[in-house]
Amino acid sequence: MNPIEQIKLCEPQFTRSDQKISQYVLEHLDVIASYPIIEIANKADVSKSALLRFCQKLGYTGFSEFKYEVSKHLLSGSFKDPNAVNGSNDIVNIYLSCISHIPSHISDGKIKELCSLIVHADKIKIYGVHESGLSANYFAFRLASLGIDAETITLPGVFNEKASFSGARDLNIFISVSGMTDCVIEAAGTSFLRKAKTAMITQNSKAKYANRYDSLLIIPSLETDKNKLFLDSQAILYICIDLIINKLAEHL
Repeated sequence: MNPIEQIKLCEPQFTRSDQKISQYVLEHLDVIASYPIIEIANKADVSKSALLRFCQKLGYTGFSEFKYEVSKHLLSGSFKDPNAVNGSNDIVNIYLSCISHIPSHISDGKIKELCSLIVHADKIKIYGVHESGLSANYFAFRLASLGIDAETITLPGVFNEKASFSGARDLNIFISVSGMTDCVIEAAGTSFLRKAKTAMITQNSKAKYANRYDSLLIIPSLETDKNKLFLDSQAILYICIDLIINKLAEHL
């Protein structure tokens, strides 16, 4: 995932300072790729520490890694206007292009890994907020068609409480496009403490705790500005869920 997509994913968790930095970065990518952190902070009129925290919030180790990824993105020639869309055919093609990348993002081995966790779990809880809550409900509905019971949790205020009742033989599945939502992070941390099995389905390879989940599925992202086109990644999530269901069906 390129740094522009990374910024778009994490926007809901941005502070006012983060929003200021984000606006500067998106408008001055060439500057980000050319100057050290102190000069960028001065140009953006923020502190060095605020800029460093911004990079870390995106999932990068620091400014140097972020700068490298911006440079690589610019050199790749992939920085283009994704919003020059004319008509329904172009919108459908955006979805089709994203769908075509699913096999390269999610291997059969990754799907089998999650299926094994599902089959061997005593209790399954599926967590999702807002639009991802729809995907959580859909996942539970599809599991029920195979005779597998799962509880959906879609109210962020009870995420952590529900996770606190998990045990070592239970499975908590988190669906979060950004993987950085506060209630998800908190509930995932509680799951680890309770030694429950955990899985994350996200677009963000740099999601917090990415290296701690027992199963991590990274779905491809729609290369467009969600604020200018009414497209939703949940459509891609539904397809990925169906891939999991069909793989489960092979072994049940």
